[in-house]
Amino acid sequence: MAAKTESTSRTLIRSIAIGVLLSMLFTYGVHVFGKWEVENYRPDSQTTSSVLLYNKCAVFGDTHTLRPNSDISSMGDSIDGIKLGGSFMNFFDGHLVAMVVLSLVLDIIVFAIRSRITKNRG
Repeated sequence: MAAKTESTSRTLIRSIAIGVLLSMLFTYGVHVFGKWEVENYRPDSQTTSSVLLYNKCAVFGDTHTLRPNSDISSMGDSIDGIKLGGSFMNFFDGHLVAMVVLSLVLDIIVFAIRSRITKNRG
């Protein structure tokens, strides 16, 4: 039985999907593995304090500020639910252009690899 070759448009669409997913995973990981700091913010001694969570991206160097409404006293150096949830909230915060550019670069790379593999099969 002869192997069927994929059409170029199908290969391109699948390459775009793979590139988008990889760029999203990279951007999420940049936040998860970034530097995390907790601050108990109280501008005045007469007001109540609020907890601020700062995340500095591992690659981009941007600092994001989150205001969680839950207790984060258990946050340590390891990866926990607070860091995973906070990274998800920071997902598109200022890095949308970087995600699109990275996605396009990965699309081209994946498409070239998939095209070369299908040419070698046939």
